[in-house]
Amino acid sequence: MVVDTTMYTVHTAFAALWAGSVLFVAAAVLPLAIDGELSPEAFGGIVSKLQWVTRISALLSFVTGGHLAGTLYSAETLTGTPSGYLVLTMLALWLGLAALVEIGSAKANRGVAEKKIREPARNARPFYRLAALFAVGLLVVAGLLGSPAPLF
Repeated sequence: MVVDTTMYTVHTAFAALWAGSVLFVAAAVLPLAIDGELSPEAFGGIVSKLQWVTRISALLSFVTGGHLAGTLYSAETLTGTPSGYLVLTMLALWLGLAALVEIGSAKANRGVAEKKIREPARNARPFYRLAALFAVGLLVVAGLLGSPAPLF
């Protein structure tokens, strides 16, 4: 019971940190970078921190989510119930979010290394925007999974 509670807490905390970080970069930092109101060094530092948050959160989400799925679901319930489908949806969104942040960050870092700001931010924008949508999707799915009422 204590292990499951710890896993759930760590899973939720890092998912929220990750989603919030992606949303912050997409909504607050990226527009400033596109307008040239950030230095390349500052933008590069934020992108680097987002990559670290993504990598650590992805690793911890994988470990804790795997534990929770393994203890709460069987193969039949994972692939044959509404909550199982939500868990699989969460996994797909999680993988997509990690990939989008990594791609967007790579595009941003390429230009930042050349001391540019506007062009790298514009190149990263579609990936960070889509990552923000995935992050919102993850939060919605998490809310549905945490709902005490039956889903369907």
